[in-house]
Amino acid sequence: MKLFKKIDEHSNLMGTMSDKVGVDWSEVLAEHPDMAQKYRTAVMTCTHCKDVGECKGWLAENTEAPEAPDYCLNKDLLGKLAKG
Repeated sequence: MKLFKKIDEHSNLMGTMSDKVGVDWSEVLAEHPDMAQKYRTAVMTCTHCKDVGECKGWLAENTEAPEAPDYCLNKDLLGKLAKG
């Protein structure tokens, strides 16, 4: 897979996962512009996921959730942001 295609795919997965657990990155970044680096790091972390198929299935099955699944490499970050 080409690098930019992979980054784009994982950016979409990260954005969708964020939405499902109640994290609005546009709000986070508007309030805390310094979090832009954390967002970029989270997307790059997502590219190392070994459970992409399971993630896509989870995202398709859940309209919202209290937290990301255990295998999500960004679960802790999303949990902290969701709690505010």
